[in-house]
Amino acid sequence: MMITRKSAWSAAIVVGILSLTAIMESATGQAFEGGARAAALGGAATALTGDAWTDANVAISSTREQRALSFFAGQSYGLSELRLGQFEYVQPTRFGSLSAGLYSFGFSDFATTRVSVGYARPFAAGSTREFHLGVGVNYTAVSIQSYGSDGALGLTVAGLVAVSDELHLGFQGTNLNNPKLGDGNELERTLSAGMQYVPEDRVRILVDIIKDVRFDMSVRAGLELRPVRPLFLRTGVATSPTRYSAGVGVAASVLVIDIAIQRHDVLGWSPAGSMSLAW
Repeated sequence: MMITRKSAWSAAIVVGILSLTAIMESATGQAFEGGARAAALGGAATALTGDAWTDANVAISSTREQRALSFFAGQSYGLSELRLGQFEYVQPTRFGSLSAGLYSFGFSDFATTRVSVGYARPFAAGSTREFHLGVGVNYTAVSIQSYGSDGALGLTVAGLVAVSDELHLGFQGTNLNNPKLGDGNELERTLSAGMQYVPEDRVRILVDIIKDVRFDMSVRAGLELRPVRPLFLRTGVATSPTRYSAGVGVAASVLVIDIAIQRHDVLGWSPAGSMSLAW
């Protein structure tokens, strides 16, 4: 098969962007996954109570009273090769909350797949407060055409505490066991701490600090407003690299739909959408 100059340049460009995207996502600790709500909030979701996704904090599942089945899709910088898809199921029980998810990113020549399971439960912290503790295990597989595939298991530990009715603090350590692929490449290993402040029922403010052990620290902030009961308006910002985001959400009975758009200063726009069923 003859390789044309055009196809060679196209392949080089795609590989270059894939490499840059992988570096950015490692440095920013899951910047564009875990639902369109988190994406619209700049990725500041470590203390986002009641969320249907557990990527930012596996302990958050125990703050939910209803089971949830969620789907998420996004496309970075308008390139079909950088599409991602994700789903997660959360099942509260009287013994704690269980979660399971599947994540897929890339295309036929380069793909990352992750399967995750988690468990979380609340513990009494004083007479009126609760501390939520969560543990997760994930298997991440990377496949490169003509080079084969490999995978590794990672361990995640997270927590969330209600300081008051208005203030929650959360943390998460991802891949604490330092998993590596067969060639010695490390999977992302991040530590995050976050705050959620809800001064009133219609306003939610979130701030996260996230550090990948190999890269600079990233700071994220998000604001969520609910002008009327079914509608949510969101905006966010993140550093390292600098990104701006915005989005809307609509909650109608058991169905929640979220839309987000994120802009990178150099690479451009990335749209995302998610849908959750809660019952």
